[in-house]
Amino acid sequence: MALTLVTGGAGFIGSHLVDALLARGEQVRVLDSLDPLAHPARIAPEHLDREAELVVGDLRDADAVERALEDVEAVYHLGGSVGNGESMMNVRRTVDANAVGTATLLEAILARRDRVRRLVAASSMVVYGEGAYRCPEHAETVPAPRTVEQLHRR
Repeated sequence: MALTLVTGGAGFIGSHLVDALLARGEQVRVLDSLDPLAHPARIAPEHLDREAELVVGDLRDADAVERALEDVEAVYHLGGSVGNGESMMNVRRTVDANAVGTATLLEAILARRDRVRRLVAASSMVVYGEGAYRCPEHAETVPAPRTVEQLHRR
């Protein structure tokens, strides 16, 4: 059976992807740093299916990436630092986690290109705009997705 790696698989979108892959009968491994900004307890979250193998490690750590890629044929790359408010306050950390982490993963995949047959790179929740929230004046509010013009504003 083919082994699939999901980076960031302990996150919200990643864990749903893990569920879908397991439901299709795939064998799944997750590489996640369990960053305390998203996972304060630094343990596997309850929503992550225990059938998936969890490798705790940072995408910037080549050794952790190598361990996670062992025997993998497909990679879904969802790992990285997301826009949780902290990302705008610590830009260097966010860019380092996302750019260097992705580069480390891609270099490791390239080194084993005879084995890894598929790479799917996804965006983060940030592109979807703001989530639903309760406004004291207008009750529950669900903003529309950001327009291209809004995304270009500074």
